[in-house]
Amino acid sequence: MEILVCVKRVPDTEENEIEIADDGRDIDRDDLVYSVNEWDNYAVEEAIQIVDKVG
Repeated sequence: MEILVCVKRVPDTEENEIEIADDGRDIDRDDLVYSVNEWDNYAVEEAIQIVDKVG
């Protein structure tokens, strides 16, 4: 069985403060640390458990 789980990496706001870029139109992404969205981690874990259970 193959299962596809879509994940999105998001800025880890616990690591850094989000700052507005100099042009004022976006955030400054230079020093951001990214991690996988917490809910996506749950989906990946569930997919692994399903594959282990079904085979």
